[in-house]
Amino acid sequence: MKCFFSVVFAIFVILASQSGCARRPEGWRGPDQLAKAEAVPWVTREAPASILKSQHYWVYTTLPEGRQRDALPQVLEGAYEQYQALAPAEPIDPRPMPAYVFAHREEWAEFTTRKTGNDAPMYRRITRGGYTIDDWFVAYALDEQATLSVASHEGWHQYAARHFRNRLPPFLEEGIACLFETVRMQGALPRWNISVNPARAYALSKAARAGQLWPLDELVTMHAGEVVDLPAAKVDAFYAQNWAFARFLLEGDGGRYRPKLQRWLADTAAGTVYDPGGTLRTPGKAWDPSGTRAVLEHYLGQDFASIERAYAAYVAQLTDSFPSR
Repeated sequence: MKCFFSVVFAIFVILASQSGCARRPEGWRGPDQLAKAEAVPWVTREAPASILKSQHYWVYTTLPEGRQRDALPQVLEGAYEQYQALAPAEPIDPRPMPAYVFAHREEWAEFTTRKTGNDAPMYRRITRGGYTIDDWFVAYALDEQATLSVASHEGWHQYAARHFRNRLPPFLEEGIACLFETVRMQGALPRWNISVNPARAYALSKAARAGQLWPLDELVTMHAGEVVDLPAAKVDAFYAQNWAFARFLLEGDGGRYRPKLQRWLADTAAGTVYDPGGTLRTPGKAWDPSGTRAVLEHYLGQDFASIERAYAAYVAQLTDSFPSR
């Protein structure tokens, strides 16, 4: 197995409202039938700890039996279909991917301390959500909706690590992960709408009105570790703008950029990504943000100033369509 990034983590602001922000929502999509999953004891931890085994995942969890626990393998297997629809790729390693979902933050913190060593203080500063290292992620339970949203977000990072021979710039990988956060259960089956994310839309609108948006030329050089200690408003703006950029590539200018994004994802999965800086193709090498503008210009077929103007117009469209609060 090859790893294409070392650390990715997410901090979530979950809004109760599910009112939309998309002008052209794609609708709710998901599997037609339940994924096969079985629960076996996680013998190294006390009951009710269990391992939920499905086709692509082994979920190690301390959640008790119930709806939230049962939903985890269904959401991850359903999300896997969504990831494949956006970025078809063959797994480099066919083994199930490990995920850890703890019932309590204290368990999560103890596991994080043991598992991540010297990096543990950084991860433990995460206040809501989870983190992904290589092709495994760790989260702890919030309310049901938020827990499933976190799993769906982190699952994208895990998918990219396991399936892509190259890596995406961190800001884009985070933005795509945010696309999958809006998941809801229809009975026992999960449904996604990647054109709707009220939490991110609200944060984007709030940052725009407060004049706190990150400049695009700065945003594209950043990764999540650089914002974890910043004020909440700046953290929220970082994730919201990454989400908006991913949506821009999918839907902006009548879908003009979507084929370009799909080519970018396909090249990344195949190991042929355009990489003038030499850090997107080299496993284990520290990411060099200086080449990101050139990568964007290559795949979008525009100079950076034109991309920046088109993205700014799309952000204005999103914020204008979201009600002020």
